[in-house]
Amino acid sequence: MAAVAFILHSAFLGSTPPSPGELELLQQAALVSNGSWSLFFQVSAERWLQPIPVYATALAGLIAPTDLAARYATAAAGALNVGLMFLVARRLFHHRLAPYGAAVLLLVTPAHLVHARLGTDAIYVLPFVLVWLICLGGYLRDGRTGHLVAGAFALGAGVYSQPAAPLTMMFLMAVSLAALGVSGRLSARTAGVSLATFALPLLLAAAWFAANPQSYADTFGRWAIHAAHLRFPLDAVRAFVNWTTLGTRVSLYWGFFDPSWLFFDGPSSAIALRGRAPFLLATLVLLVPGIRWALAQSAAVRVLLLGGLVVSPLAASTFGEPHAIHSAMAVIPLVLLLATAGATAALSTGSRTWRTVTWIAMAAGAADFARFYLSSWG
Repeated sequence: MAAVAFILHSAFLGSTPPSPGELELLQQAALVSNGSWSLFFQVSAERWLQPIPVYATALAGLIAPTDLAARYATAAAGALNVGLMFLVARRLFHHRLAPYGAAVLLLVTPAHLVHARLGTDAIYVLPFVLVWLICLGGYLRDGRTGHLVAGAFALGAGVYSQPAAPLTMMFLMAVSLAALGVSGRLSARTAGVSLATFALPLLLAAAWFAANPQSYADTFGRWAIHAAHLRFPLDAVRAFVNWTTLGTRVSLYWGFFDPSWLFFDGPSSAIALRGRAPFLLATLVLLVPGIRWALAQSAAVRVLLLGGLVVSPLAASTFGEPHAIHSAMAVIPLVLLLATAGATAALSTGSRTWRTVTWIAMAAGAADFARFYLSSWG
């Protein structure tokens, strides 16, 4: 399935000219290829790139045409996501067809499809989120410390994937601890192991900022914790409770969950999505039984899926841009896992009406995907 995904992601990649964001990534990757190594890459006075997209693009440039290297790198990342999504669903669901359904749903979802064909940094956060879901699901099932460590490390390493990732990964780490708490597995030892493993990849950034303190302000200082707030923590508290700032962020956060842009095509859709909503309309239909399924599961599963869904757009709401799906990509697998659960529940234990509705929704989704793909790149 990952191979099929890569073929779909990489076909007709040269049909559109590179965007400004792609050109930035290609330029920095070219510097890496010429021996200019760095942890963070300055694009402008207030804009830096994280290392994982730059180095992935540079690696792709060794085997792909230089002007398409960024797109081939994201196509490979998208294919990896499809394979990992299969493994996540196999952890969570008992139905033998559920992993295939989850992987296919990710493959045809517009937000994932477009960013897997667009050579920017948005999609690179997803492999780390999916590995975290696999590992934490495994730990909740068998209690093996190795799963706990691997999941926390994936979140820590994912901090270097894109600008919103530092905050996103911290919020997901909080969800991890909450899931462990409601499952009865949270102790001083498990919390310490999780937090220490999560912090381990951050030592690289700490060393970098110690050697290059001027780079903090426009990297983590802009994306996560402001330098001034590190010096004066009370200022951070005052900034957070400032009613104007808080009101703006809350408005952006709730606006992200507006169904009219998440599931319905129109002018409110992100420009990068070519006028498409992030999710297929069929996904909305499947979410109804999916949320019902989640509410009937263990408290740990509810916290993992629903809690992760709630916190994933928080980082995007701090950037001041409405409907910033590129900064909230972590929400995609969580929505699709709920939709997969809904389809599985409806087809296996649902009424005849729900089974019919589910089959119609899946057929309509497949047709919608084919029309979108062929009209955009075919």
